[in-house]
Formats: sequence, C-alpha cells, structure tokens
Amino acid sequence: MKLRRPSPALLIACLALFISLGGVSYGVATGFIDSRELRNNTIRTQDIRNNDIRGKDIRNSTIGGRDVAFNTLTGSDIAETRLATVPDAARLGGVAAASYLRADTIGFVPLTLSTGSTPDPGESVPAVDVDPLGYVHLRGSLLTNGAPALTLPAGTRPATESHFVASDNGTATEHVDIGTNGEVEVTGVGPVSFDGITFKAGG
Repeated sequence: MKLRRPSPALLIACLALFISLGGVSYGVATGFIDSRELRNNTIRTQDIRNNDIRGKDIRNSTIGGRDVAFNTLTGSDIAETRLATVPDAARLGGVAAASYLRADTIGFVPLTLSTGSTPDPGESVPAVDVDPLGYVHLRGSLLTNGAPALTLPAGTRPATESHFVASDNGTATEHVDIGTNGEVEVTGVGPVSFDGITFKAGG
C-alpha cells in the first residue's frame, strides 16, 4: 500500500497544534507569565519559597499587631531612639522625677533649709542619703528658730510621723519630729545634729 504524501494544509494544521500545546511551557521559560495568568487567591504558602519574601514585597504600614506572634519582639527589634516619651513618664503621682532620690544614691545629698534655719558653723551641712535597702540616713547640723527647719524630698520621708532625740552639740538634747509630708521640726533653737537619725523610707 502506498502512503500518501501529507497535504500542505495538514502540515500547517499539525504545526499549529504543536505550537498551541507548547505555548504555556514556552511562556514559562521566557518569563511571559504574569499576574493576569494567575487566578486570584490561589497562591498558597507552599507555593512560595521559604525565606524568600522581603520587606520590599510588602506594602508599607500594612503589617499590624495581630500579624506578629505574641512575645516574639526583642530589644534588638526596636529602635529605642525612635520611641516617644511615655505619657507622664517624667512624673510619678504628679511629682516631678527630680524630687525623688535613687535608692542606690552614693553619698549624701545636701538639703535645702527653710527660712530661719542656717547651717551650724564648722559642722557639715544637713544632708540625706538612701541606702540600697531603702533606709534614709540624715547627717549634718543646723541652727533653727523652731519652725520647720527643712522639708525632706519625696522618696526620703517616713511612712508615719517619726520622733527622734538629737544631740545639741553634746550639751543638751533636742527632739526632732519628721512628718509624712517631709517637714522636719526641731524643739529649740539648736544647734542640732542630725547625725545618726535613720528610718525606713515610706513616702
């Protein structure tokens, strides 16, 4: 049986069929596939290479708190210099931070005397210190007219009104009363030494 030579029309039809069948693979190979050829909402996590999505692939300001795993952010993930001040962080209970003394303050801090009180000449000026355990220590000597001699700053005041016996330069004794508001009153005109007065900070 003699085979018939294919007609030109048949050859053209076969060629068109081969081209149509290989068109998709050809498009993939040449990078012609784009979002128009992808069905919406069909790309899944297993279709994306691990660790291949970058920040530039995500629209700015679209990642929210619910997209971040709980308790995963660390200090190295946050630019501390870009953080704003927490509201009212400079105050505690309405009192400026400068009014508080650190519990680990090293050395005594001089106290401001009230009108009518003056340092005792030749003696150390009244000062206060708070040790790491939270105990307040007073030292120094002053002359006073009997009114509140000075006011202790917040953080160095007793939780309850406290009373102490102080030395009047070794010749007599005076009473020192310290209120929860920090006011220090001395019975007498002094000079009065605060050396040795210690109490637990509570206010």
